[in-house]
Amino acid sequence: MSCARVGVVGCGHLGKIHARLLADRDDCKLVGVVDPILDVASAVAEAHGCESYSEPEDLVGRVDAAVVAAPTGLHAKVALPLLEAGIDLLVEKPIAATVEDARAIVVTARRYGRVVAVGHVERFNPAWALACQQPGRPLFIQAARLAPFTYRSLDVGVVFDLMIHDIDLVLSLQPGRLENIESNGIVATGGHEDVVKARLTFGSGLVADLMASRINPVLSRELSMWTSEAMVSVDFNAKTVGVVAASEEVAAGRFIADTVPIGERAIAKDRFFHDVLPHQALPVPDSNAIASEHDDFLQARAEGVDPRVSASAGSAALEVATRVLDVLRCTKLGAPPAIMEIRKSA
Repeated sequence: MSCARVGVVGCGHLGKIHARLLADRDDCKLVGVVDPILDVASAVAEAHGCESYSEPEDLVGRVDAAVVAAPTGLHAKVALPLLEAGIDLLVEKPIAATVEDARAIVVTARRYGRVVAVGHVERFNPAWALACQQPGRPLFIQAARLAPFTYRSLDVGVVFDLMIHDIDLVLSLQPGRLENIESNGIVATGGHEDVVKARLTFGSGLVADLMASRINPVLSRELSMWTSEAMVSVDFNAKTVGVVAASEEVAAGRFIADTVPIGERAIAKDRFFHDVLPHQALPVPDSNAIASEHDDFLQARAEGVDPRVSASAGSAALEVATRVLDVLRCTKLGAPPAIMEIRKSA
């Protein structure tokens, strides 16, 4: 694999992480970083021994690939000229601020034969990869992605900021056509929605209940998936996976709970997740999800194949997130009852 010349557009929280990880790789060279705040760009460039620039177009002719970690509203404005200049891109999630912009990125990448990956980093979490290897057809999913308020990503609400991760994970399971969406939320910080609970129902029968909050006191990212053969629980922060499966008696229909003698039920209760529905914690290999994302992107562009999370996949997640917002009914936290319910569509 040839050594790719890469750049990073946007030196905020994620951009700095991308720059640091790319600078440490042997299979690419971090050529430059871009940020309109020159002092910020210069500091990142100095830390990693590369050049600093003020405009994305400054990368043209200097790099083969770039990471777009600018604010969401600027993704299309940054990405389209770079694609037209022959530069492959890893665009942070969400791929764009609007469905129209997302489709423009997809079309432009195809027109110019460029690779575009989208930064849905949870696809590269080793816990999720292991969870997807468990048997059975997904029946229903419950996910809760909760975080404290960070004063970042204020140009979007919690659906685009956090829930879109779980939307992408659900879509990666190929659940069929999205048949119905219900969503309710809370506005607390004076801008976009801060808490949302959404139910997605798909043609395959899969039902996904997704909860996202960016005003939660404690950070938590967990998902439970019931399949036709097991219940799989994933903790994305701790990188753990638990599996509850059917015993032979349950699978054969021989276990009937009310036939257990009353005098034996106390002991049976303590052994339920050993004898009836055996539970086990699976060993999860440790890895850096963003570094794995870089591996996938650089390999895809070197081989001319689709990355794990393509522009089309990123666009599909954005379309579903937009539909969640279209039907969202929000309550303003602390408002008088007479004016409490408001409707948000963006």
